[in-house]
Amino acid sequence: MAQHSGDNDEITGGLAKVTWLANRLASMSPSEIAFRCNEQFKRSVSRRVLPNFARAVTGPLDAMPEIPGMLERLHSFAEHGTGIEPLHRDWRRIGEQMRRGRFKALGITWPDRAGPPLWHLDPSTKTSWPDQTYCFDIAYRYAPERGDVKLVFELNRLQYLQPIAAAAALGNDKDLASVVVRHIDSWISANPPFRGVNWVSGIELALRVVSLLVVVTLIGDKTKLSAFTAEFRQRLHSCLAAHGYWLARFPSRFSSANNHRIAEAGALYMLGRLVPSLRNAKAWARNGKRVLEEELSLQFHNDGVGAEQSPTYSAFTLEWLLLGAVIGDRVGDKWSNASWHRMVQAGNHLRALTDCNGHQPLIGDDDESRVLYSRPGPEPYVNTVMGYLSTAARRPDLAPPKVEPHLGHAFFGKPEPSPRSTYDYAAFPAGGYTSVRDWREGVENLWVMDHGPLGYLSIAAHGHADALAIWLHIAGRPVLVDGGTYTYSSDVTWREHFRSTVAHNTLTIGGVSSSLSTGAFNWSERAECYLLNSVEDKEHWLIEAEHDGYEAHFGYRHRRRLERIGDDGVQLTDSLHGEGVPEQIEIGFLVAPDLDIHRTADGWQIMEQDKRLLSIAHTGRLHGWVEQALEKPKRGWHSPIFGERLPAQRLIFTGRMGAGDEAIFNLSTRF
Repeated sequence: MAQHSGDNDEITGGLAKVTWLANRLASMSPSEIAFRCNEQFKRSVSRRVLPNFARAVTGPLDAMPEIPGMLERLHSFAEHGTGIEPLHRDWRRIGEQMRRGRFKALGITWPDRAGPPLWHLDPSTKTSWPDQTYCFDIAYRYAPERGDVKLVFELNRLQYLQPIAAAAALGNDKDLASVVVRHIDSWISANPPFRGVNWVSGIELALRVVSLLVVVTLIGDKTKLSAFTAEFRQRLHSCLAAHGYWLARFPSRFSSANNHRIAEAGALYMLGRLVPSLRNAKAWARNGKRVLEEELSLQFHNDGVGAEQSPTYSAFTLEWLLLGAVIGDRVGDKWSNASWHRMVQAGNHLRALTDCNGHQPLIGDDDESRVLYSRPGPEPYVNTVMGYLSTAARRPDLAPPKVEPHLGHAFFGKPEPSPRSTYDYAAFPAGGYTSVRDWREGVENLWVMDHGPLGYLSIAAHGHADALAIWLHIAGRPVLVDGGTYTYSSDVTWREHFRSTVAHNTLTIGGVSSSLSTGAFNWSERAECYLLNSVEDKEHWLIEAEHDGYEAHFGYRHRRRLERIGDDGVQLTDSLHGEGVPEQIEIGFLVAPDLDIHRTADGWQIMEQDKRLLSIAHTGRLHGWVEQALEKPKRGWHSPIFGERLPAQRLIFTGRMGAGDEAIFNLSTRF
């Protein structure tokens, strides 16, 4: 039975809250500090004064909200789409599991419970987050006694109801539809505005709004399933009004204006366009669209790279924008050509990072967030969103090489796969990546090198200290990989490791990261990267860049050159430039968990069982060896999905280097 942590337990998070606040203040401009002071004043007022949300509904409630075209397209997708039946079976299975109270997310299984879930229970610690405390009084960012709040947030997004509603619609299953209604009704009863942890984060409210709009579309008034009572209609509209009010009152601004800002504005735009009976609907639609189009040009560089320096966060932001733009088109509120152009640029970048099997490097944070939800667990999310873009923008060339059926195809349409089989050198100087799709003897080698910013805004919340890191996929499988994400708040030391430089394929001096973190989503020092040289020649392509992350501490800039030497392979050269003294350096190559590294007479070979994939040779004075699954210090780990950590072999070279010294490695995929 769950233990309930009372309101007095919030004291335990006091020190962590003070530390977090101090780090955030250091990242704030004077304008932001003034904004935060006003925000705190509004929070104090809202603790005591709440609107009557029943009165916020001004129009008739005869018609429930509806996402235009989604129900009709779902039935068309089911009738004509290929591969839909296994997906439909999965949707029914999710419904049956939830009938029995079984829920799993982020690698964690909730305790079985008949009926609706315990909305505030942390499944890992078996403790509950406060459900009656004013939301902004809850120290949720670091509360190890309760676990990572992301788990409770995941459940309360209500996204699992989307596939259940789809299964009910396709099967004309009134019992399954009633499960959806009971869960929504239970959530509304258990989460009065603005009490409990489920009201504290705007992005969580925004994702919940989409879930509610999707499910009432799929089991709503146009179906034979609708059994919405007058009382339920009123409760749902009041709930949506409360969500819209809170999102509009407490927007993410300044250093917080990342994907959260997009999500909040996206939800307000959808409420404004799809729920006109809400008192502030017109203002929400107008302001939501303005923010979305403004932020689109800020959160994607002019070469299409997402400013948060994470392909999955780029996809998440892009999904919100596409939802808004397509809904706008369908209700007669078209978006600008400039907005569509920037979204297409974003698609070009994501496509350049995608190998022939639809994998992208794990760059920056990835916490499996998505807007439209089809199945629990990991999915090829970036591919899914590229598919949305290809149909919405009528750009079939931006579709991924492989397409899996998804509930989102009921809204956007299902794209045709678009494989790429030619050489492609794609440089993104503003966003800071270069990818090379290099074909050798009919095998795709996808090389990616970082030379960009740490992340977005002053806190760079989802960036990693991966300056000048490289990634390599061979024949559509990851070989040289990023450490991944693993956790946000449940363990400070693991969060720090997976963001650190040693978890990435680059050079470290003295065990110090190129950028220094202060908390789970903040940095005290940030490396700046500079692209020095870029050559596209198919047989002699070149990427050369440097960063200043070690200049203040060691007097050096780290320079890296990655170049194709014809059929002889790819040469990687690391060098230090400056006026420091010789320092102990470390250059690492982390390989995917199911691969092995073997020592040979000529160097090192990375193997997949008996198949040779990559050889790495170094003829200099650095000493090399393999490490794996170390705890002290943390080394040799890979997190393929949020919440999962696997041992992975890491080839490491160490020694001393000084000004002008070079470490040269020959990398070959020919055997």
